Amino acid sequence: MKRILLLFVFVLLELSGVINAQTQQCNLLEIEGETSINCLSPSTCVTLNASIMIGVRKETTSYLINGSVPCPPPPVDNGIPTSITLDDEWSPVIPLPFTFYFFGQAYNELIIGDNGVVSFDTRQPGQRATGRCEWSFNVSAPNPSLFKNTIFGAYHDLLVDPTIGGGGEIVYYVSGTAPERKFVVDFRNVSQYQCTSLHTNQRIILHESSNVIDVEIIDKPVCAQWNHGNALIAIQNKLGNVAYVPQGRNTGNWGASDELWRFVPNGNAISSSFEYKWYDLSTNTLISTQESIQVCPTRTTDYRLEVSVIRPRDIVRLSKNITVNVDYSHDEVDLGPDQQMCPGDHIQLDGTVENATAYQWQRNGVDIPGATEATYTATEDGIYTVNVEIGICSTSDSMEITYYPHPEIDLGPDMEVCEGETAILDATPSNQSGNETYEWQKDGQVISGATASTLEVNETGTYVVTVNAPNMCVVTDTIRVHFQPKPELDLGEDKIFCSYETAVISANITDGSSYEWTINGTPSDSNQNEIEISGSGEYDIILTMTKGVCTVEDSIHITILDPIIVEPEPILFGELIIHASGGIPPYKYAVDQSEFQDDNHFYNLSDGEHMARVKDSHNCIAEITTHVTNLIIPTYFSPNNDGIADIWRIGNAELMPGSKLYVYDRYGKLIKELGVDAESFWDGTYNGKAVFSDDYWYVLILNNGKVYKGHFSLIR
Repeated sequence: MKRILLLFVFVLLELSGVINAQTQQCNLLEIEGETSINCLSPSTCVTLNASIMIGVRKETTSYLINGSVPCPPPPVDNGIPTSITLDDEWSPVIPLPFTFYFFGQAYNELIIGDNGVVSFDTRQPGQRATGRCEWSFNVSAPNPSLFKNTIFGAYHDLLVDPTIGGGGEIVYYVSGTAPERKFVVDFRNVSQYQCTSLHTNQRIILHESSNVIDVEIIDKPVCAQWNHGNALIAIQNKLGNVAYVPQGRNTGNWGASDELWRFVPNGNAISSSFEYKWYDLSTNTLISTQESIQVCPTRTTDYRLEVSVIRPRDIVRLSKNITVNVDYSHDEVDLGPDQQMCPGDHIQLDGTVENATAYQWQRNGVDIPGATEATYTATEDGIYTVNVEIGICSTSDSMEITYYPHPEIDLGPDMEVCEGETAILDATPSNQSGNETYEWQKDGQVISGATASTLEVNETGTYVVTVNAPNMCVVTDTIRVHFQPKPELDLGEDKIFCSYETAVISANITDGSSYEWTINGTPSDSNQNEIEISGSGEYDIILTMTKGVCTVEDSIHITILDPIIVEPEPILFGELIIHASGGIPPYKYAVDQSEFQDDNHFYNLSDGEHMARVKDSHNCIAEITTHVTNLIIPTYFSPNNDGIADIWRIGNAELMPGSKLYVYDRYGKLIKELGVDAESFWDGTYNGKAVFSDDYWYVLILNNGKVYKGHFSLIR
């Protein structure tokens, strides 16, 4: 909500002024003076003067104002948004990237107000980031009731709070490089309070080193119904008693667009010394240390001026390049391209140029006595140069004349080449410099586009080259090139072998002249058409085979699997678990000659030796003998004291102490309860009397709860 403030207005002096736009300097350093010389003009020299922007050399205790600045503003950057989101708000303190002088004081920070102002007075009550950026004013600058130590550009009531209908944003950024950086505060499309459909676009720009201030108004319409439409462009000191205001831009109802106001320091001259260094960039040499220099180039030349402004508070180093153009309004001499000649020939060189006043011919950099005409006839090797004077200007050109002997070429003997490869025929003369021309033929037909000294050949045929030397001497040579069919070497598909197998890799071609095998990058000493590999591992095998002039190559990857390790795990009674590793899982399992199965657990095996067998997914097989312990249950016994099967007991049951064994007759009567130790057995009696021959039943209860039942015979 706005508050109307009554301001006590002090009537103080308004300082304003405008400097001529023609004298306004845009850069810190400029070079003044003529930059062109006409070779027909009487003067061949120009004077170049160093011009340093006034702001670099003046204190900021007073200012001049330029209202029609020809200098372009800095480019627009995305910028850093301020934290201003509420109406009539100041930003936090923002550090400057360079020291800026304002009304005689140095500053390294500032604050931004949302109503179009920038202030260096970050501690003044009412101007702090936590205070209000007051909107209501009706006094003209200077006035202490206005913000002090402040740039108004343009100061009027704006609204950046989007929650109450405003819009736009305020950002800041740095443009350019030291020592000519510019700190820019950009009010972008900011709504005007009570006229939110009206938007302001304006920028305040601080210039490094010169302390120049620009206020750029892109578009500022008038909101007449609020605060009387008041707006202000000015800069005001920290006492509020001195201000610089452009004409027509003091407090009032005004609008503007596309205008730029520049505030240029114009106080006392700063006690400074200046170091000047002028360089000729064509030779990169220092040519003067004065503020002004006279140069007399005979051709277009670039110069660089480096200036060090040594001020009490700092040193400003500036540089500027300038080009002085020498205007040649005459024809250039042109002797034409270099020439190659046959021995005994001669050539007339013509250096005629319109309006020429003098000629001088040279051979290999030395004047030829008496050769001062427009033409000259050359009869020997050398670099010929004509120097032509035309008034104050000059032009020259050179031609190299070379006398060549007959070219000597040799394509060599007829060639045998492998099909698919390329033969390179080389007709480069052994005694020439490379300025020859070439024509190639195949089987009597000219090869289109074949004009180089070499020719790539990939077809059988008779080839002829014709070499034309620059001296018009011509030589030819012939060669027959034959392409042999390329053998198709094939080692087959990649293979996998069991650990106990030997891998035999054979080439499909058996009549090669040489075989070079490489196994995992290591050459083998074998020169046969096949090679044997054994031992588990991965093998990359390359065969390089030569047959005739063709050398071909093929490769194969083989894998010799790790051995299958079979680890049997016998379990009481009659059980066997087979474990396996190596090979290529998954595995199948078998015992003795049974069929292979997925389950590795086998049951009801007889007591004794068994063959544990494993087959992997590649059908590699491994086996091992293991002992399986099972109960030994006799199917009969004959207690006749003949020493053969006189007692009945279950063998191996003693391996599980605490187990119980019961014997019943066919009617279910308990005949005998036995232990399972080796001393417990049934001798065929019941209560001390021998029982009849018959079938009897047993029940064995192991201590793990497992029960075995069956029957056996007693034979007398």
